[in-house]
Amino acid sequence: MLAANARIKVKISSLKKFFLYILILSCFGLRAQTKLFIDSILKEAYIYKYPFSEGLTCIPFYCDPFQFRNIKATDTSMCGKYVFVNRNFEVKIRPVFQMPCYFEPKFSEGLCAVSINNEIAFIDSFGKLKINTHLLACSAQRNKALPFKNGKAKIYKASTTPKNFTEVFYINHLGERLPQKAFVKVKLKPVIIVVNNDRRNRHKDSVKKDVVYHDPNVFDPVFDLPRVTEKNKYPIALIDAERLLKKYPHKNNRLLLYYDCGEYQKENMANEDTFYCGKFVFTDTLFNVRINSGFEMPCSFEPEFSEGLCAVGIDSQIVYIDTLGRIKIKTNLASCNKEQNKASTFKNGIATLYHGSLSSPGDYTTIAINTNGERVRLLEFDELELAEKKIDKFTNLTLAESTDCFVGKGKTNGLWFLIEKSGKVRKKLVLR
Repeated sequence: MLAANARIKVKISSLKKFFLYILILSCFGLRAQTKLFIDSILKEAYIYKYPFSEGLTCIPFYCDPFQFRNIKATDTSMCGKYVFVNRNFEVKIRPVFQMPCYFEPKFSEGLCAVSINNEIAFIDSFGKLKINTHLLACSAQRNKALPFKNGKAKIYKASTTPKNFTEVFYINHLGERLPQKAFVKVKLKPVIIVVNNDRRNRHKDSVKKDVVYHDPNVFDPVFDLPRVTEKNKYPIALIDAERLLKKYPHKNNRLLLYYDCGEYQKENMANEDTFYCGKFVFTDTLFNVRINSGFEMPCSFEPEFSEGLCAVGIDSQIVYIDTLGRIKIKTNLASCNKEQNKASTFKNGIATLYHGSLSSPGDYTTIAINTNGERVRLLEFDELELAEKKIDKFTNLTLAESTDCFVGKGKTNGLWFLIEKSGKVRKKLVLR
């Protein structure tokens, strides 16, 4: 009897261990399944804008409304926040950090500099804090930290003094400052060497023919002057510029770019342009920065210009700006929240707003607006097109009537109508 009871206790103990093991595996399995679900086109754009380093990249967690069923309810808290993902777009580091203002987070030698409580800190590939520099990540000083290389990372400790000196030093993997001479950013003045004119005249006859004297009125510096870099410019190699222009044409001469201050940019950018590092900007076809601040990336769509307007996020609201960055239309829709609101580009003077539902994620109320931000009724019709392009399709439509009008088919009756841009129906059309 005692032996039987012992066997039963052993079996119960084994079952407890088994279920505990299953529970642990399920927990780790659920965490491993946390994934960023986006369509292939947006994924390709993200890979281009956020290159991987050591198999990880820092990107915003975009909650695609069309993938809402795949997103776990517990993961919606990450919507619009920055995370680190691997090449399978699985989340490896949750938003336990923030984006620094003056450099791009990038892993190197197992560590990455980010912002934690507005201080520049290094985390490992599990998101664990390893080094805290105690330098402000976002301030007027513009402190920076470069990735580790050969066991050391370069730190730029800025100053707000009138001379704007910048102290540069290195730290090791333990966060210890390495002994090294400090460098300061100064502007050198050329030292001028000229030949005494009287002395040259006295010894004119005795001078060798191969000796060339400088004109005393011409001053030559004894060193090369620093290279002049153009301000408000996105530095890019010619071959990369041609490929980018071919893949993403500048509509309205504006293209959205992530100012990723990589090695090429650091070598070719003006010091003032470090302000753009880690931010999105709009450039023209020559890669001059045209819209550089005042807007944020919306969470549910990629900003793109069309007909001189572009939808972006400003003060957590979706607005349309013009090619100079001025607000032209306020939609009163949140740019980043659980509604996952969206705004389309303009076509023929009309854009569509998608207002998400909090009670039924993935469902949208659609609203059509014109370039003045006024609501129109054009969404009641299918196959909308400019009337002047469809004159030959109808027997009772003239060129004069088609001016500033659309043709469209009723959603319920299938009949064709001539419609003003306000949504008012002028007349029923007859197909040829």
